[in-house]
Amino acid sequence: MASRPSVCAGHQTSAESWGTGRAVARIPRVGGGGTHRSGQAAFGNMCRGGRMFAPTKTWRKWHVKINQKQRRFAVVSALAASALPSLVLARGHRIETIREVPLVVSSEIEAFAKTREAVTFLKAISAYEDVVKVSNSRKMRAGKGKMRGRRHRQRRGPLIVYNEDKGIVRAFRNLPGVEIASVKALNLLQLAPGGHLGRFVIWTESAFSILDEVFGTPEKASLYKKDYL
Repeated sequence: MASRPSVCAGHQTSAESWGTGRAVARIPRVGGGGTHRSGQAAFGNMCRGGRMFAPTKTWRKWHVKINQKQRRFAVVSALAASALPSLVLARGHRIETIREVPLVVSSEIEAFAKTREAVTFLKAISAYEDVVKVSNSRKMRAGKGKMRGRRHRQRRGPLIVYNEDKGIVRAFRNLPGVEIASVKALNLLQLAPGGHLGRFVIWTESAFSILDEVFGTPEKASLYKKDYL
């Protein structure tokens, strides 16, 4: 887990201004002697080891509220885009040897419990190339994020959508870039990472068959979402 920055950062020294009359700036300075640090300026945003200007507050409004219908339309738009091979290829997914998009597979994979089974399955449907792409793309992050629990960055692989978890989450969760989602709780950030449509989605047969129940049709309302046609 990333370490949280201290609220005292940049103020962990006993510095006081020398005042006027000594031909130096009135910035607070570290007291004492016998070390290079003595007499050095402290606290200010222009000082070495000082705090930043106007430190970011934890109570900042980090999230923006979006209307529920807008969120739902965004999810279904991302779902529709995942069925277009041109958009999936444009996102960088390696689907050249996949037999069709959207890719619907047997619901038997929902009972997988071992990563070994998951790897064998992905190789059998020619989807493992996308996992290898992710593994090869792993790079060290530039900047301070390395110290904040975001040491590496990598691409995204396939998204596995299931109906019932009988072990499938345990089987696929350790593969690089592979993400797992329930069809009843699809996440827009997984369907369109970075705002880019066209995620490579692998559906189980049972998950694909209840899409109409989850999102509704022009004739029938959704069973899982209120006031949604």
